Amino acid sequence: MSQSLERPVIIGAGPGGLAVAWTLKAAGLDPLLLDRGEVPCSTWYSYYPSMRMNSWRRLSHLPGRKLSAEYGPWPMRDDFLAYIKAYVRDLDPDIRFGTEARRIDREDGRWVVRTSGGDLTTTNVVVATGLHRTPYVPDWPGLDEFEGEFLHARDYRVPEPYVGKDVLVVGCGPTGIDIAVAVMRAGASRVRMSIRNTPVLFKLSPVTSLLSQAIKHGPLPDWLVNRGSLLMHRWHWGDLTPYGLAPPTEGTLAGTARIGHAYGAIDRGLIPAVREGSIEIVPGVAGFDRKAVMLEGGAGIKPDVVIAATGQRPGIDGLVGHLGVLERPGGRSVVHGGRCAPHAPGLYFQGFRLPPGQLPDMALDAHAIAQAITRTRRFNPLRVLGIAW
Repeated sequence: MSQSLERPVIIGAGPGGLAVAWTLKAAGLDPLLLDRGEVPCSTWYSYYPSMRMNSWRRLSHLPGRKLSAEYGPWPMRDDFLAYIKAYVRDLDPDIRFGTEARRIDREDGRWVVRTSGGDLTTTNVVVATGLHRTPYVPDWPGLDEFEGEFLHARDYRVPEPYVGKDVLVVGCGPTGIDIAVAVMRAGASRVRMSIRNTPVLFKLSPVTSLLSQAIKHGPLPDWLVNRGSLLMHRWHWGDLTPYGLAPPTEGTLAGTARIGHAYGAIDRGLIPAVREGSIEIVPGVAGFDRKAVMLEGGAGIKPDVVIAATGQRPGIDGLVGHLGVLERPGGRSVVHGGRCAPHAPGLYFQGFRLPPGQLPDMALDAHAIAQAITRTRRFNPLRVLGIAW
């Protein structure tokens, strides 16, 4: 079955897709959203309930509706889901749930979105499936034969099952830090964190959120941002080498370019726990040997539980990888917001900018996409973020 449409198609009914739907409807269009889940923002339901935003509430609302002050400066997962429910009620979008977009092709000057429910042909497509579509686990030797408990952080919910257990958390991103601190406070018998390269760690504050947005969208040269992030890390934490945390060797932008995803994290209690000995830092994981986890340098440890906080990936190679619009490494789009790749007019990407500040970015890019599709005037980004006077 094939259907020709004269309206934009948005793939993904998460916050990014909903934000674009709002700006398009405000411009007089009626976009169709496709989502493989059964509810809006379905991925957020899979996150652990204690998750808090890393971007300041004042910067993190979507177009058309602000986050309530009752959520505090750093809303939790359920706060944001309540906000999304109200957002969807006000937006009243046309969403086809349970519909998976499998591939996008260019035919006769239009886009063909091949879905589980048939082909859709249209002029403008917005891919808004986001950075966190597919959990990522490194290809560690011996993992299939490991006899201990192993799970990805995406499957973590609450710390109580790990009380009295020896836990190894692999990865020092925001999720890894949250989980390690939570299981430590809940009463795990031992908590270790495996870190291959110490990332730049920032303190949580509104100033940090404002600076991150200014850096991401401002004219500062990369070398200055890299140098500044290293100096900020040192200023905040001092020398942590005695605790197993060597100083970062590259700034946030340099690290991001090397690994293809965010390099840096907001600390929510890791450093104090490391200093007091409640969380131990160990080298990166080299592989598994049935009952043991092998670390770089040859040492082996035997935790009861391994939680891989090794991130998630966009997972859109099958959807658009053949179109030459993805970067390597990382698999993110090469363009964002209102820009299209020169050979792919009318194909937009929303929600693929790296943290921190993904929700503020989504608000900015949603307006830019609507303006590109409708060819309306430019906007004031400060007003979009709700901080213009």
